[in-house]
Amino acid sequence: MKKLVFLLCTMLSLASLHAQNYNKIEHYDINRKGWAQVTLNGKSGFIDKEGKEVVKPVYDEISQFDISRKGWAEVKSGGKFGFIDKEGKEIVQPKYDEISMFDISHKGWAQVKSGGKFGFIDNEGKEIVQPKYDEISMFDIKHKGWAEVKSGDKVLFIDEKGKEVLSANK
Repeated sequence: MKKLVFLLCTMLSLASLHAQNYNKIEHYDINRKGWAQVTLNGKSGFIDKEGKEVVKPVYDEISQFDISRKGWAEVKSGGKFGFIDKEGKEIVQPKYDEISMFDISHKGWAQVKSGGKFGFIDNEGKEIVQPKYDEISMFDIKHKGWAEVKSGDKVLFIDEKGKEVLSANK
């Protein structure tokens, strides 16, 4: 009996170490298995089944995992978008005005928009094409392996490495 009381007291003590007063705690396993989304002062994060905070509540919004890219959830903070992974690590800092789904314009890339300009990130979160173009078409429309980009009155093409390869202007 003494062992049981000791075990219960120890468990309650450990739980209180992780205890946090949240405004809202969602059901577990909805967004990610083993996690529950929490809200504190209007900001969202996640706790695990032990109540340990795995993503601090710093985001205005967190999407479902696996929508834009497998293993990632889109996050929004200060009106900007980025991504976290299934470990809770911020992979893409929230700095973009918009982020498309991956693999639409080019396999393994997502189009991003910042300051009214377009570019691309890859499926590791690295910026492949800096947001500097007014428009970007899908790849392979006018030339296999290229996408048409426009910057002001200049028309260019970029290749699958994000490098400018040809100008349509004389």
